[in-house]
Amino acid sequence: MIRAALLAVFAATVFAGPAAAGCKGSRACPIQVHIAPGANTVVLAGRTRQNVDCCTYSFRARAGQRLYWRLEGAALRTVLKYPNGDVDGPGVPNGVQLPTSGRYVFDVHPNLMADGAYGWFRLTLTIQ
Repeated sequence: MIRAALLAVFAATVFAGPAAAGCKGSRACPIQVHIAPGANTVVLAGRTRQNVDCCTYSFRARAGQRLYWRLEGAALRTVLKYPNGDVDGPGVPNGVQLPTSGRYVFDVHPNLMADGAYGWFRLTLTIQ
């Protein structure tokens, strides 16, 4: 069972870069995130750089589900845009309940008020 869960997470790993060649992950062109069937978690890797609009991800979820997230690496801020256009952030609470079904946009960007704002990061999104 644990092995199957680890394989599901591994299979859902997405790297922001060559896989997203057609879309740079800007706010105008978010990277579409697809969670593998049978999984509820996706791991995204990316890099923030000075003067580069990065890294915005979109995903679909149903009303009543919860979004959990974890960031490792560069010092980043988070913003969540809801299907109706409302925005939460900077600073998205962890375990936020998603009120409606539709497309959500999760944006991470450098926290310029902290050391280490630019560099590699790993973002884990879980939808339950």
